[in-house]
Amino acid sequence: MSVSPTASPAGAAPPGGRRARVAARTRLDFWFDAVILAGYTVAYSYGWTGVVIHEWLGIGLGIALLLHLTLHWDWVVRTTRRLFSPRGHDKLIWMVNILLLAAMTLCVASGIAISRVALPELGIYTLQSPFWFRLHVLTAEVTVGLVPVHVALRWRWIAGVGRRLLTWRPGKQWPR
Repeated sequence: MSVSPTASPAGAAPPGGRRARVAARTRLDFWFDAVILAGYTVAYSYGWTGVVIHEWLGIGLGIALLLHLTLHWDWVVRTTRRLFSPRGHDKLIWMVNILLLAAMTLCVASGIAISRVALPELGIYTLQSPFWFRLHVLTAEVTVGLVPVHVALRWRWIAGVGRRLLTWRPGKQWPR
């Protein structure tokens, strides 16, 4: 969630009319988050994907969740330290993110526990208990409810970076 040192607030053009370049790390964060959102949306569309794609996407999303948490670990530490400050917005974002992390972790873990195709294909046989199935469905639904809240709370950053990344200006060369 960093921008270049010459960057101005989300979407505002700096003096001279040219927008600041978007730092490589910010581009990575933006596109990686977009891929996670798209992947989760497709995986949640179980009736469209079928069980095989649903399970492999779920495993991939579990790996992506670990990578996402690793990429943003500095934010987790900074925000956790600020929980004792009076800023309510940081506390709300932190709480939504913790709930989202718990829901997605339980969703992936319970999905692995009830895998009918992906893990048996690897010779790993899983639990087929109603408890794990209900936990998987419940945590998937909680995640579906929390993702829009997470996006709304981070919308200013998403819109600002998205505007800078996706706006084409004549004479601009696309990043390589």
